[in-house]
Amino acid sequence: MTNLNLIPVFNGSIQNQPVQLCNARDLHSFLEVGKVFGAWIQDRINEYGFIQDEDYFVITERTNGRPRKEYHITLDMGKELGMVERNERGRQIRQYFIRCERTLKALQQPQQLALPEPEKFTFEFTEYELQQLAWLWFAFKRGIGTFQHIERAFNVLGSNMSSQIYGQAYEYLSVLRSTNQILNRITSDFDIDQMTNWRVLQHLRDFNQKAVKIDF
Repeated sequence: MTNLNLIPVFNGSIQNQPVQLCNARDLHSFLEVGKVFGAWIQDRINEYGFIQDEDYFVITERTNGRPRKEYHITLDMGKELGMVERNERGRQIRQYFIRCERTLKALQQPQQLALPEPEKFTFEFTEYELQQLAWLWFAFKRGIGTFQHIERAFNVLGSNMSSQIYGQAYEYLSVLRSTNQILNRITSDFDIDQMTNWRVLQHLRDFNQKAVKIDF
């Protein structure tokens, strides 16, 4: 299954409002949860306070003559269910739902013949200010690496901070990558100098854009 279609997403309505939905059973299967579906979905609903007919609705289908409950959930609920699993599959499904929402939003916007060029600005920085921006990026990188390092321990301890720490550890990777590209571009004329503040350029230029696990 490709990243373009991890699980089916379909259009529906809750409280007469159009909304994108998915089947919680499909999500459960993708996340590879080590618990039977019925117990898992009820535990998550109770633990995180999801509201029927607001975050999800239930339909009953017959399979081999036996009734079976299906939970059709909003993508917001799906994103949270993915995040609280605190694993790579949870991160993948959350990003997938975000892409589905963005695709729908783009389709709903009026089509333009051509996108305008993004506005560009010119700024002047002193050498010291550029160095500080580069060190700020390095501190940001170390912060993400630290959160990734401690996230598992907080999860094992059952801390109520574990979901927030997981978010800090993985939600800002795209920002870390894009700011690395920007700073590499605007400091391209400078050389690495281990005897000055420009030693930070070593970290900036050695950064792996494809990395998910960040060292600190």
